[in-house]
Amino acid sequence: MPYAGGSGTPWAGQVGSHSQGGPPPKRSNKKLFAIIAAVLAVLLVGGGLFFFLSGDDLTYQGRDIVEPDKVLSDAESRLAGIVEERNGATNDDTSCYFVLKNAETTDIEDGLVCGPVLFVDGDPSKPYLTFPLEGSAGDDDARLTVAAEPTSPEPAELANPDLLLRPDGSSPPEANGGLAVPEPPRAEEGIFTAIPAEGVDLEPTPVTARIGSPTMSIDVTAIGEAQRYGQGDEARRPAEGEKFIAFEFASGPGEIGPIAEFSVAVQVDDEEPVPLPDGAEPGGAPVALAISVPEDTTEVSLVVTDGTIVQRVSLTTGEPDPGNIALWQRENRSQSLAFSQPLTVRASKPGFVTEDIPTVLSVDGVDLAYFAGPDRDRAPSAPTNAFLVLDTVIDLEGVPGQFETVFWTLTLPDGTVVPAGDLLDDPDEIAIVFEVPASFTEGTLTFGGVGPAPDGVTFDTIGTFLKIPVSIAAG
Repeated sequence: MPYAGGSGTPWAGQVGSHSQGGPPPKRSNKKLFAIIAAVLAVLLVGGGLFFFLSGDDLTYQGRDIVEPDKVLSDAESRLAGIVEERNGATNDDTSCYFVLKNAETTDIEDGLVCGPVLFVDGDPSKPYLTFPLEGSAGDDDARLTVAAEPTSPEPAELANPDLLLRPDGSSPPEANGGLAVPEPPRAEEGIFTAIPAEGVDLEPTPVTARIGSPTMSIDVTAIGEAQRYGQGDEARRPAEGEKFIAFEFASGPGEIGPIAEFSVAVQVDDEEPVPLPDGAEPGGAPVALAISVPEDTTEVSLVVTDGTIVQRVSLTTGEPDPGNIALWQRENRSQSLAFSQPLTVRASKPGFVTEDIPTVLSVDGVDLAYFAGPDRDRAPSAPTNAFLVLDTVIDLEGVPGQFETVFWTLTLPDGTVVPAGDLLDDPDEIAIVFEVPASFTEGTLTFGGVGPAPDGVTFDTIGTFLKIPVSIAAG
């Protein structure tokens, strides 16, 4: 035992009267003193100390300490408050101790050691906090004040347990006394909050877990059913009967289209969508969130609304909703071309001389778009489709222009022939487009045939049909 508590005589051995009423023989006193010496030797040497101290024997900077028991109880009160606030763990062995400066002095250090105590994500081998002590001024007995907070919020390993003392004589337990690291506390029911992504086990989502909109794009980059989030004092488990659905998203540039009122929310099953928590608004950098939902919840979705356009991505599977604008889930949407080929076009009109005109057809590229037209408000007939827009010019003897849609077709790999459309209402201008599946990757443009011009002229490619392969990488 490193310290034996109590005050007064360190060992009060009583000598009783001899049965005959006389004093005991002197040899009996020698034997008793030998026993006392042996006991003291065991206590002092076995405890690693060279003083057998009572509570009144402890000193602070050479001065006696006033009410050392109260100093320890104050520290233990501080410790209890911290443990409650931080969801820590203690056991029946948890106490606070004075620390001798060394084994050859009664002077104590400027700090009390308290433990064992462990906090969430703590190290079981480091279970002791140190509270600073401040002594009263002057030469009188020292009154010690315990600091409200420990020197470090993280417990540490004991440097020398043999130097820890209490007036009651108790000593710290072996190691951490069997104390276990506590679990994180439970979060509030239905909590929806931003979380640190570190330490949360999330699975990457496919690239299609993306919602585009004219205001901004939202990419759901990772999802998962988290057992907990956060570290240390900030860690939380789900509320009883609930589970965490965690996800990470990032925002990016918007798509071409009409700008409208924009919002991002999360919907649990068929309930009303819940707005993102404060501080989690889309802003470019990835944001990690967790929402606590009932354990029997089957679907949680991220909902992006831009005007009348409402799109969703599942936060349980990572799959986009079938009603989303499919093209905006793609990265590859264009192909540059350097197609240029001469041909002869015959122009005829009643009452005029028929003329064969040298012509050059140029196609510089094709683009997939959802919104198109002069005001970017023309959309395909379904969100699963897209416009294939041509960047093309027909040069008739140095005069650039465009021919009617009847001259153009697009043939898909399965043999489907898609007629051309015109994005412009002005009869004197033409913008050639084809409505295709948003997953379009390849096809063949065909130019040629016979058709009218707005001024009554008929153009004829005289049996020539130009074939222009187009290809846009998937994804």
